[in-house]
Amino acid sequence: MDNVERFDWLKQSHVHVKDWKKIQQKVQHLIKGKTEKLQVIADFDFTLTKFHVGGQKNLSTYGVMESYSSWPLEFKEAIRVLKSNYCEIDNDPLKSVGEKIPLLLVLLREAFEIMRRSGLQESNFRFMVEENSLQLREGVLDFFEELDKSSVPFLIMSAGLGNIILQVLNKHGLLKRNLKIVANHVKYGHDATEIVDEVADRLVHPYDKGDISLCLSDNYFKNLTHCKNIILLGDSLGDLDMSCGATFANTVLSIGFLNEKIEESLESYMEHYDIVLTDDQTFDIPNCLIKLVVG
Repeated sequence: MDNVERFDWLKQSHVHVKDWKKIQQKVQHLIKGKTEKLQVIADFDFTLTKFHVGGQKNLSTYGVMESYSSWPLEFKEAIRVLKSNYCEIDNDPLKSVGEKIPLLLVLLREAFEIMRRSGLQESNFRFMVEENSLQLREGVLDFFEELDKSSVPFLIMSAGLGNIILQVLNKHGLLKRNLKIVANHVKYGHDATEIVDEVADRLVHPYDKGDISLCLSDNYFKNLTHCKNIILLGDSLGDLDMSCGATFANTVLSIGFLNEKIEESLESYMEHYDIVLTDDQTFDIPNCLIKLVVG
């Protein structure tokens, strides 16, 4: 395969690249290092999952919980109000990130307190996923299988609800040995009914993925120093910080899914992501890249 053919998969109208020379160099490094030197880091909501299905926005992990028919209306309404407040703060152009973070953390803790008071049991999360469709992007299953087959370490870092993520992946048979998930989990006691702690470890929110990644440098990343090549997948600019803890990395190729406000955000995404995919509900581009690395 010559150099031109290797990059034909990027010559599509929804694929945007600012620096072609840099991309070519990074892809060549990934191919040269093969899967033995590769690791993958990805966000979950609207990165591994579709943003919309048939024109309707796909559910997020919290949306799956909020839509659960057996959850009392009072708790659904309380979560709906918190989510509205969260979005208002997150999208406030007059507030700095430093001002937003403590306010968002308060709302996240309140959400988990609502879950605790509602008496949700671990089994409820399985029923939520069975009842509500949260669709993965087309090709995500193939991506997981290829990484598992090649024993490529795969880290999912999400500000979403970890209990739902686990159930979704389990439903599709994707809880592989090469996978680690860092998200916001409701923890339970041995009988799976008593909530012993609202959240496992520390809360993950959109603005602290860099700090979370650095916290992983002493346990997760220290065992992966041979995996100096990284494919990073996200849908927000904050997701770019997910590889901060891998200080040894030589090559980080970032792929950003730009799902909405495309005209307003495309320039900024192209400035920060190596490859930007606009309104793409598939995983075709990451799969093309993995096939090149596998050889």
